[in-house]
This record gives sequence, C-alpha cells and structure tokens, in this order.
Amino acid sequence: MKVVILAAGYGTRLYPLTINTPKPLLLVNNEPIINFLIRKIEVLKKYFFIEKIKIISNNKFYQQFEEWKEKYKINAVILNDGSNTPEERRGAIRAIKFAIEDDDGGDWLVMGGDNLFEDDLVGFVDYSFKHKPYPCVGIYDVKKKDLATRLGVVKLNYRKRIIELVEKPPQPATTLSATCIYFFPHQSLRFLDTFLACHTHTDASGKYIEWLIKKTKVYGYLLKGEWVDIGHKDSLQEAEKKFFLERGEK
Repeated sequence: MKVVILAAGYGTRLYPLTINTPKPLLLVNNEPIINFLIRKIEVLKKYFFIEKIKIISNNKFYQQFEEWKEKYKINAVILNDGSNTPEERRGAIRAIKFAIEDDDGGDWLVMGGDNLFEDDLVGFVDYSFKHKPYPCVGIYDVKKKDLATRLGVVKLNYRKRIIELVEKPPQPATTLSATCIYFFPHQSLRFLDTFLACHTHTDASGKYIEWLIKKTKVYGYLLKGEWVDIGHKDSLQEAEKKFFLERGEK
C-alpha cells in the first residue's frame, strides 16, 4: 500500500492565516496539522506494509514542506504540482492522478492534508482490503443535520455500500458525511482517467465519489472518535480544543 496526502491547496477561506503558510502546516496545539496524519501512518505501519508516502504541494509552498520534512525527519516524497496561485491549481482529483501516474501499480490510501481525526485507520484499511477491488471511503456521523448541510452527505445500504452522495444538501437525508479519506485499490484507478476525460471541475473530491458510485461499488466505513475538517477559523479553534498529538487529551 502507498499513501498520498493532498496538500496542494491554497486555503483561501482561512486568509490571512494561509497567505504565507499552507493549511497543513498551520499549528494546532503547537504541532503542524499534517503531523497528526503522519502519526496515523506510523500506527498503520505496525499492521500493514506501506511502501511509500507522497505529499502533494504546490510551487508556492513547496520549499516550506521540504523544510518541514527536514525538521521532523519525515520519510516522504514531496511532489510539486507546479502551481503558484489558486487559479492554477490542479484540483484534488488531478492531484491524485499526478501522484500515482509514475508508479508501478499498488493500492493507495488518500488523505486530505487538512483533516484531523481520532480514528487510527487500522479498521478502515483492514475493511478496505476485505472489500477489494472496490474503493472505500471514510464516513463520519456529524449527528446534527444543520452541520450536514455544509458537507457531502451519504446514504449507505445494508451492506455499507454508498448508494448516494449529495454535496451540501439543504435537507440532508442522513447525518453521515464523507471525509477526505479514501482507499483506492489498484484495479479502481482506471476510473480516474475516465472521470478526468469528461470533467473539467476536478477540485472537489466528493464530486468524484458522487460520480464513482454510479460506475462501481464504493463502500463506506464509519470512523470512530472526533473529526474536524479545517475549513474556517472556527474549525481551527475547534481543533485546538479536541486534538493533542502526544498527550492524547480531549
């Protein structure tokens, strides 16, 4: 298995905090957000063979990620997508394609660089391997429908297969939200090319999943514990209260 962390966005909703700092390198309790993800990967290595880690940055923040990698002694490849402005960005789906196109196969765990969550992902990856060759998405129950209106809401059937995904529905059918945590088996990667050939708006990964569930089976796995999508300043403040890298406090 290989891992890619999507970190090439510009975090415009968090301006001015992210004008000169990429969102994954913003601090939560004195630790860069991305460090929380690296810790999850270290836990996964105890149970699964992880061949490599790739982190996709943009040209504007590429050097900052290289400096972060050196400071924390991170064994990962930093990829530069070549963009310098939000208008030039590849978008999440093209970024995934960019990360995997020079590799020789294998399964991929994909994580958004701006997500904080408590689940150790061991159960998620185990579940995903059992459901190969189909993709799997990490699902979180936000429990309140007013919160679900700001997210990608999913419906699962009795087999935990995703049968519907709606982005920011005014009247959510459930409180289950799709997170930016994906497992794409090697056999499922061919769908990326099909999607990219007929879609120009490729920034929202949820749109890809919405399309993908119509082409193949996609399964959902309910994550445990807290989850925060760092999109606005209030979510950054919420994360400060909930996540502590070393102490495990809440």
